[in-house]
Amino acid sequence: MHPNKFVSIARRKIHLAAAFLLLSSWFAVGPAGAQTWKSHLSADEPEALYRHYCSSCHGAKGDGKGLGDFVLEPPPKNFTSKETRQELSRAHMIEVLNKGTRKKGKRTGMIAFKDNLSPQQIESVVDYVIVTFMDGKLAPKAQVHAGHDHSAETVKTVDYPYGLTPNASRGQSIYSASCQSCHGEKGDGRGSPAQMGSINPRSFRDADFVKSVSGFSLFSAVSRGPGHMPVGQQILPNQDIADVSEYVLRTYSKPRPPQP
Repeated sequence: MHPNKFVSIARRKIHLAAAFLLLSSWFAVGPAGAQTWKSHLSADEPEALYRHYCSSCHGAKGDGKGLGDFVLEPPPKNFTSKETRQELSRAHMIEVLNKGTRKKGKRTGMIAFKDNLSPQQIESVVDYVIVTFMDGKLAPKAQVHAGHDHSAETVKTVDYPYGLTPNASRGQSIYSASCQSCHGEKGDGRGSPAQMGSINPRSFRDADFVKSVSGFSLFSAVSRGPGHMPVGQQILPNQDIADVSEYVLRTYSKPRPPQP
């Protein structure tokens, strides 16, 4: 047998064994057992919540390639796919974490977390997934896939993640200090040539951008820093990211009256 093939088989056996132990621990927790523990993590630690409760199945990159990928049916959701963005709404994701899922009447590997995570923790980790892996882009709540066996109608619609309330007035000063040199005073991508170099900054007035942008998607872009853009979450706190995102939306992409 070729050495590489032997290593591949051995690695797969290790993954399967680890996945078996993981699933055994999950399914050992029944309705009564689930009441015996609560997460010690704060809702203000969404990355830690995801890493602790979700990454073992959905993968560190949200692509569904965790240990559970080897044994779960249906397989873990790939949050990075275009299909997932068209299928899931934030409300539905929250309901799935609350209630778990079933297939043909039987419980799947997607267990319920409502007895272990608070509503704030559940919303926080859902927002983390949307911002980090889904580019902040989701199906509208009213268009969620009709085949699900539970309702998400009671989940409140929000414009920004993590319970943030944006302030566009504060965002203006942040934009001037951190964004204007590249994206321009008018948000048209015509900033300072000395700052821009060979890059082509986004115009916030572009028709395709205006059509698809939202508070969530812009927050996601600023947080992650796609392309040549700095990673905002390493420079700005979440509140500042929400503020500057709202300023861009209100001023350049979807003009609205100034906030009082």
